[in-house]
Amino acid sequence: MFNFKSKKMTLPLMLGLVLTLLTPVLAQAELGGSGSTAARDVAAQREAQERKLEKKRQKAAEAQKAAEAQAQPAETQQPAETQQEKPAAQ
Repeated sequence: MFNFKSKKMTLPLMLGLVLTLLTPVLAQAELGGSGSTAARDVAAQREAQERKLEKKRQKAAEAQKAAEAQAQPAETQQPAETQQEKPAAQ
């Protein structure tokens, strides 16, 4: 490739070449990203949508439980009274 007459010159050139080639890899490793920023943005948007859907599901489940809790005491009171009367009648 290149013919350098001095061996003292080849070592710094090789070190400079290696550092130049490794700099983007090191910078990317420090940032912690292996993909593009667009992919990270899309993943963040999906996570946000999933969180919103999960919150809606939880609210719906809580509303359903509350509705069942309001309807349930009327149903449970009647059988409880009839069960108490049966042993007394026997």
